[in-house]
Amino acid sequence: MFLESKRLIIRDIQISDASFYFELFNDPDWIRFISDKNLKSVDETEKYLKKMKTENSKLGGLGFFTVVLKSTQELIGTSTALQRESLNFVDIGYGFLPKGRGKGYAIEATKLIINYVQETFNQKKVLAFTKPNNDKSQNLLKKLDFKFIGYQVIFDEDEDAVFELLKI
Repeated sequence: MFLESKRLIIRDIQISDASFYFELFNDPDWIRFISDKNLKSVDETEKYLKKMKTENSKLGGLGFFTVVLKSTQELIGTSTALQRESLNFVDIGYGFLPKGRGKGYAIEATKLIINYVQETFNQKKVLAFTKPNNDKSQNLLKKLDFKFIGYQVIFDEDEDAVFELLKI
């Protein structure tokens, strides 16, 4: 998969991205608001990315993707589009290193992902989930016209805030 905007490229993950993903997965905000992957080295992260690439290859164009700053080719974040077994609709997600926050990159990347999901997979509804205390992520979703629909256990025993975007 390859998507492009004025400032960003969204592309498939590559094993050579391991040092970037090691930094991202160990960022305190990633651990707090997304998950602790418990990866202790770049080598462990490389093995994890190999597994992710294998899983992505089975998802028919969905999966985990790397967000690249077009002007410098610097890796700044990740975007996801996943169809989970327990859900009827694709859900999107995102995570950025501090150097990629506060500049509108997450909104720009997420718009690309939403359009990709709606057009490529003919999705009339797109979902997104956040931790209940992740106000910044929830505000981003609201700026993209997602509506809060309630709380639900999605990933583990804790409830997540569930948002949906309906294509009109």
